[in-house]
Amino acid sequence: MINLYADLHIHIGESLDGKAVKITAAKSLNLPNVLEVSRHIKGLAMIGVIDAQSPGVRNDFRQMIMAGKLRPLPGGGYGAEGLTVILGTEIELSVGTGNAHFLAYFPTIEHIEGYVKKIHPFLKNWQLSSQKGHLGVKQWLEAVAENEGIWLPAHAFTPHKGIYGNCCKSLLDILPGLPQALEIGLSADRQMAKSISELDEVVLFSNSDAHSLPKIGREYNLLKLSEASFQGLKELVYRTNGEVLVNYGLPPKYGKYHRTYCLVCEQVADGEPPLLSCPTCGSTQVVSGVLDRLVSIADAEMLSITDPRYIYQIPLRELPGIGPKMYGRLLEHFGTEMNVLHQVPEKDLVQVAGEKIAQLILLSRQGKLEFQAGGGGVFGKVVDILS
Repeated sequence: MINLYADLHIHIGESLDGKAVKITAAKSLNLPNVLEVSRHIKGLAMIGVIDAQSPGVRNDFRQMIMAGKLRPLPGGGYGAEGLTVILGTEIELSVGTGNAHFLAYFPTIEHIEGYVKKIHPFLKNWQLSSQKGHLGVKQWLEAVAENEGIWLPAHAFTPHKGIYGNCCKSLLDILPGLPQALEIGLSADRQMAKSISELDEVVLFSNSDAHSLPKIGREYNLLKLSEASFQGLKELVYRTNGEVLVNYGLPPKYGKYHRTYCLVCEQVADGEPPLLSCPTCGSTQVVSGVLDRLVSIADAEMLSITDPRYIYQIPLRELPGIGPKMYGRLLEHFGTEMNVLHQVPEKDLVQVAGEKIAQLILLSRQGKLEFQAGGGGVFGKVVDILS
């Protein structure tokens, strides 16, 4: 068994032929750059590239395989100098009372091509990411299964295309069965997810949903796997071998959909959840917060104590005082973000970054930072408690 850091939801902004893939993502988020940043700057050992259904992205994969920069792994997935790359796709489907995003992962390019062929008539633009699929969820699941894929709901609790946040109170009301795994999303944590009792035996992932290179690894997982491959990931998802040891995620309060946001007052609502209308003006023109939505549908206690398997962590560049120069200095001395966030001793941090920044990194490592709540699509802020 091996332990590794994994971020399984990274988008491609543009394929190498210059065509857009994820419209809202940075153009610099192409496949070679994703591999370089994930491996050498972030220090991840496994990533999921969530736009491999795109013809342009699949062609990029083929070119890198022919050039020897990626090699097929016996257990599925592709290797690049110690980094395992899993091919994935994101699709929007109508379920329950709304539309939700789903992720699927496949062992090889050939498998994802079989998936594309199976449902090709039901999507209008395969080049673009996260497109609406005009087919039922059961038909989609059959296409994933026929091509040996694994699947899970994406950012499940957010009001924007999250299956709990937008479509249902119970997955069993709208799906043929419970998924094996689920992606928590940026505005929730493991404790909040566990307030839904049907998720007790579901594997919970935290991923970045990166739309730019710096956002890679803003949430990630420490996985215990039988091997660093698609097969190792599949065994974890099906609970036959391996486990998610730790989710490293943004504190829910920091997430951009954590609390309800009033579109009339243009401010985050403040008060005891659930707030499903504005406590200031009474308007129901709001973007429901993840916490407020979960409290309204929970069927189990939402524990106030921190789950030791979920560690709140802020990316280095988002900590007060860490600008481009300091960020570069830390990487120059210590190699990768994973090393700085997890391994570097306090005395070495102080020597390179100074007392204050070293203490902020340590507080982030320990989950002890304080935050101003986010909502309505705007992230929260770190409160500089050392100033």
